[in-house]
Amino acid sequence: MDTKKTGGIALYLAKTKQFSANAKLVLLYSAFTGLAFGVFRFLFNFYVLSLGDRYNEAFIGTLQTASSFATIAMALPAAYLADRFSQKGIMIITGLLSGLSFLGLVLFPVHWVLIAFNMAAGISMSVRQVAMAPFLMLNTSPDERQWVFSFNFGLMTISGFFGNLLGGWLPTWLGGMFQAGPNDTLSYQLALGSMMLITILSIGPLLRIKMPKPDPTRRVELPWVQLRRHGRLLSRFLIPQIIIGLGAGMMQPFMNIYFRNVYERPDQAVAMVFAIGGLSMAVAQFVGPVLADRFGKIGTVVLTQALSVPFLVTLGIGAWVVSSSPAQAGVWFFVAGIAYIFRLALMNLSNPVYQTFVLEQVPEGTQALMMSLNSLSFQFGWFVMPQVSGWLQVTYGGMGFVPIFFSVAFFYVVAIVIEWVFFYRPLRQRAQLQPGIAGD
Repeated sequence: MDTKKTGGIALYLAKTKQFSANAKLVLLYSAFTGLAFGVFRFLFNFYVLSLGDRYNEAFIGTLQTASSFATIAMALPAAYLADRFSQKGIMIITGLLSGLSFLGLVLFPVHWVLIAFNMAAGISMSVRQVAMAPFLMLNTSPDERQWVFSFNFGLMTISGFFGNLLGGWLPTWLGGMFQAGPNDTLSYQLALGSMMLITILSIGPLLRIKMPKPDPTRRVELPWVQLRRHGRLLSRFLIPQIIIGLGAGMMQPFMNIYFRNVYERPDQAVAMVFAIGGLSMAVAQFVGPVLADRFGKIGTVVLTQALSVPFLVTLGIGAWVVSSSPAQAGVWFFVAGIAYIFRLALMNLSNPVYQTFVLEQVPEGTQALMMSLNSLSFQFGWFVMPQVSGWLQVTYGGMGFVPIFFSVAFFYVVAIVIEWVFFYRPLRQRAQLQPGIAGD
């Protein structure tokens, strides 16, 4: 079927029919893990805060920093593991590790144990992503590759939408069985612990993946050898990610706290905002391949990231207005919710598109290394900035989110300018000489 002559649902159906069986199994796995992660992401901060005064926003920053440190430390070993061993096996093992981490976080609510299991969860997620991207590259053709990558992100996101909705109600349902209130520690423990079962179930589709027999003559270069050979090329793709990670690390771990503390809304209302945001992000990621075909991959990245910046600024303005005039919290909760939804959709639409663009630009043997370094560069910001963000919130309360969001907007603008200079402008110049290149 000529997919260029179809549109809408027909185009999507035509593309999905091209997906390999292995790719479809990974997509199903991503849907399960997205549901568990959606619940975890929404409830974990609230669970930590419910443990007592010693478990405040600053400690949440410490948890995120420790998780990011573990991810950074595993970046190069993860690349070697993904090249050296079965990517199927790696995804199964990391799925089991994620489930055990969820269980440990709820069974042992002590400072150092929370830090240790949160680090384990970060490592498992990082290694899984490093293994998954090269696997999908090998199991897709150039024609459907962008669609598979965007579907993978989109399915995780739409599952996260249901996870956010579920996260808003699970503590009430499960806690009520034991006469616990919806904001009690036990209710959060029951809700988070139930996600261990979903995580274990997600491994089922992976068991059916058929991997080719390993080539006994294949040699795997050590990551630092590849770095020495290709470091200059790879670094150009990493610089924007480092800068975006600095901004994301200030903001993303605290978005549920932002809505609760600034606008004083209950968990269910915040869950609804998160759920709608997740749904909009999923829709945007499914639209990503269409925009990439129309504007080119890097053109889509630059355009959608730039459009997200005004919504970031709006979130900062909301914190400033409500901190100065609490009576306006109701109106600004609605405005901030809309801004959050649009920012989330626009910024995250670009993630699978940029990932595909980068993997197509680097040598095949360095794809796992590229994914590890990409994770490392992004996690660097999550290692450094949550401590800064947590301190601003503890020191200045809701007003602390004002410098947070304006700083994030600055970081994103700098990254967008770099992407324009490094990638978009050169491609446009080449396209003028060789028509068709702009769609790369």
